[in-house]
Amino acid sequence: MQKSDIIWKILKMSYRARRFCVLAIALCVLAGAPVPATTAPVAASAVTIERIIAKVDDEIIMLSELQEFVKPSVDKLRRNYRGEQLNRRIRELELEALDAMIQSKLILKRSSALELNVSEKEIESAVAGILRQNKTTTAGLRSFLSSQGMTMEKYREELRKKLLARKVENMEVGVRVSVVDQEIADYYDAHSDDYREAEKRTVRQIFFPVDKGASAADIEEQRKKADLAYKEATKPGADFPRLAGKYSEGPAQSRGGALGSVKKGEVFAELEQLIFSTAKGETSKPTRTRVGFHVIHVDEVKLGTVITLDRVSGKIRDKLFREKFTKRRREWITELKRAAFLEISYDPVATPGGLSSVFKDVREQISFRLVGVKLKQGGRGLFGQDRVLWAYGSNRDKPRWKSDRVKVGEGAAVGKDAIGALEVGNRLFVNPDPSANLYLFRYVYLLPDTYIGKISFADMIKAFSDQSKGEGEEQKAKAKKMSFETDNKAARLDFEVEVQKTRSIVADPKEITQ
Repeated sequence: MQKSDIIWKILKMSYRARRFCVLAIALCVLAGAPVPATTAPVAASAVTIERIIAKVDDEIIMLSELQEFVKPSVDKLRRNYRGEQLNRRIRELELEALDAMIQSKLILKRSSALELNVSEKEIESAVAGILRQNKTTTAGLRSFLSSQGMTMEKYREELRKKLLARKVENMEVGVRVSVVDQEIADYYDAHSDDYREAEKRTVRQIFFPVDKGASAADIEEQRKKADLAYKEATKPGADFPRLAGKYSEGPAQSRGGALGSVKKGEVFAELEQLIFSTAKGETSKPTRTRVGFHVIHVDEVKLGTVITLDRVSGKIRDKLFREKFTKRRREWITELKRAAFLEISYDPVATPGGLSSVFKDVREQISFRLVGVKLKQGGRGLFGQDRVLWAYGSNRDKPRWKSDRVKVGEGAAVGKDAIGALEVGNRLFVNPDPSANLYLFRYVYLLPDTYIGKISFADMIKAFSDQSKGEGEEQKAKAKKMSFETDNKAARLDFEVEVQKTRSIVADPKEITQ
């Protein structure tokens, strides 16, 4: 009998029979007794036991279901990672997948309570839309599904579940979320700088760099070159792009000195002042800045304008709706978990360091909400006003994601309002992976992002745990303000840390059944 036949027989049993069967097989293996005859012969070096890894009320999730669910993604991970990094990624994937499977079962159970269903006509309409979007035919879709090991019938069933889940979410979450005009206007006013088209100037330059610590003779040599280039560039009929290609020693030399379209705040102050004080069609006198000598020519000037509210209200409404929907959905899923009976016997992210023990009550979840960033070395860099971003993951060079760039304000700081405008996932970290870090970067115009430093979630969790020792439940539940410096002390990140009662999908390590 094939392994798939064994699993199918187990899944067709009643819950009590399934539990007995899985337990009996496990006990036989642990005791060294022969496995019942329903199993196929296996090599002594590798024995895989099917088992229950989660219960959602009267439904169960089997290990084979989870493995099948993540298999396509695991195959992709194997092509890009090796060793412990691969194992960690797979554990993270399994955790996310298990939570998704639990959510799916909870939502589908809710659809029964609401007496919702999906008709064949709705499925046909959805399939037709998928065919149009992918510019393919039914035969093409069948061929693609076959290459993925899926039949059209199974695909339609999965599609039915997704459509049903969408109906439930719209009824339980969507109808309770709204965005009024005043909220849109308030957001527009609070982020007015984001809705201004700044003055743009299309510029070229002939550039002669001066290295830090250059001798007086070297500086004088570069100044003379700049003077000569300026004299040539201001002669009647002079071709500035040709002269830039001939004289310039900057990176734009190969493209006739073209710097492209420049807005205020995108280049460092001295260069910005030179660009925006030179009239259209004019060439600036040689001017020295901290990086060298510049001869600037302004090709075109486009005056800045204000983007009116009516032009962006739709985008703002969508953004605010998505944020509200995400928050409300998270709360709704938490409510469903609390109302259900959940039992998890699988922990793919348990770590040897004992960090999981911070969450002694499996119904607690800890969240770190980023509310502020403070740079220690000032708010303006070599190439103008700073914009910073942060990345999340275990690898600085290949993080899982990076946030949007945000401006650094007064006091070299990024405040709660600017951070609050970002996607929720870029500022709120719920039960973060202890192996992950936050990496801080400075955005530099026309150059790669500059790395500032990192903070470790493992250290943050430990710090919160130490600070909360001896506190009662009410004290622990209150949001705490905590600040953490990057490893090189170059920046400080401020968080609001909170522990909430919820049904975590991560079991206590001592409850794990191997």
